Amino acid sequence: MSQEVDMTDSTWTRTLCAPLVFAMGVAGLTAPWPASAATDTIAAVPAAQCGPGSRPETGLQGQVPAADRISGRSKQGYACNMEMVGQHQGEGASIISAVAGHCAYIPTSYAGTRQKMQQGVQVIDVSDPGHPRWVKSLTTRAFQLGTWETMKANPAGTILAGAGVGLLFGADKLDLYDVSDCVNPRLLNKDASGLESQTVKNLAHEAEWSPDGRTYWTSSNAAGYLSAIDVSNPAKPATVYHGGSSIFLNHGMSFSADGTRMYLASMFPAGVVVLDVSDIQHRKAGSPRVRQISRLKWSDGSITQSTVPVTYQGKPYLIAVDEGGAQDVNGAIRFIDISDERAPVVASHIRLAIQAASNLATRRKDLAGDSIFSYDAHYCDVDRKTNPTALACGYFNAGIRVFNIVDPLRPREIAYFNPPAQTGRNAQLPGSDHAQAPAFGSLPGISPITGSLGLKVADLSADWCSSPPRFVNNQLWVSCSDNGFMVLRFTNGVYPIQ
Repeated sequence: MSQEVDMTDSTWTRTLCAPLVFAMGVAGLTAPWPASAATDTIAAVPAAQCGPGSRPETGLQGQVPAADRISGRSKQGYACNMEMVGQHQGEGASIISAVAGHCAYIPTSYAGTRQKMQQGVQVIDVSDPGHPRWVKSLTTRAFQLGTWETMKANPAGTILAGAGVGLLFGADKLDLYDVSDCVNPRLLNKDASGLESQTVKNLAHEAEWSPDGRTYWTSSNAAGYLSAIDVSNPAKPATVYHGGSSIFLNHGMSFSADGTRMYLASMFPAGVVVLDVSDIQHRKAGSPRVRQISRLKWSDGSITQSTVPVTYQGKPYLIAVDEGGAQDVNGAIRFIDISDERAPVVASHIRLAIQAASNLATRRKDLAGDSIFSYDAHYCDVDRKTNPTALACGYFNAGIRVFNIVDPLRPREIAYFNPPAQTGRNAQLPGSDHAQAPAFGSLPGISPITGSLGLKVADLSADWCSSPPRFVNNQLWVSCSDNGFMVLRFTNGVYPIQ
């Protein structure tokens, strides 16, 4: 593995032209990368020790073996020190969900629009965690189209925002809902008709709120664009920045506590960028700028998805998650020391046994009937931002996994829950992005499924748990593409961590 820090002080203005960004981005993608042989020198994180009542994995840590997929064993799911309390499966779920108060908000797949009975975002009342219940669907402009990775509740949990993305990329659509009464969301940014949301200039694939809740940021995987939307008056949101980020392919983001630093994930090459966004945070008049403070790259992962800022006894770290792999390994979850924001450094990693380079052939066999994702994580969340004790992560194929991170240099696994596979139930799950995803092969013994477009689709022999798990009252509230919304609880005393 190699890593590189770039401290170029790049400045990007609102008037930056797309052709220039595109040219610079292509140059970056085609530039030679330092060679480093694929190795297994980073050991797998210590595995959870499963207590009574568990239903442990039958193969490697994180693996759903081909044999289990073919035999139907994966339909039982796998659990270690964790169990499901309640579920609302519905018609499946899109990429990420959100939580506010005692409610969950579950978006549904754009690709399944013609087959879905329930369109848009589903409001789920979780006041009784054992019996989550559907309340209504939100079908205004952005939510109807699909929010991909943009649907987030503000830090106060009172406003739910989502940009209209559809598949991968969208423009100018934004829905803002008052969720103070979480089962009765109220559209805030109404257009003249009073029935739809206003259009607001933005390019979106991902999004996040500033810590003070005044700004809703979207990032685009097109030409490195960021959009900052002032929502101080949520009835009249206004774009205050629409320009470059200093990299070509943006992904997820998080912020320093004062909102002046953005920690932006880079898709290619993998890594994170520290950006000074104080001009936007402080609403500087004129032409606000975004300035690059530093950039950290690595070569043993790809498509870095998300970042989570935490502190230990005042020392700041970022937790960064790769959505894809490289050099025959799956991507990693990395703890990055940002004590010196101009020279961030990777301090530790989390990888599962199945993710090792030596298990590449095994992964290919397991995933022959699935779609584009492997055994990679997508989003993680912590039980608290200051001196966190636990990290919960959602994985493609490997379920929900929880780690003891009391010592960020020595994380260890304490629990996991990989929900029952919904093998072959694609037609019943039109709201699941997984159920609509194209397959590139098949497993012997599992009949290929043809989707609505006449193409072979994923066999659903293991779920995609791509949404960030949320710690709520010592439970985890999660959503997975095929199993929908679930409430999980810990068993055998593994959490809270004493």
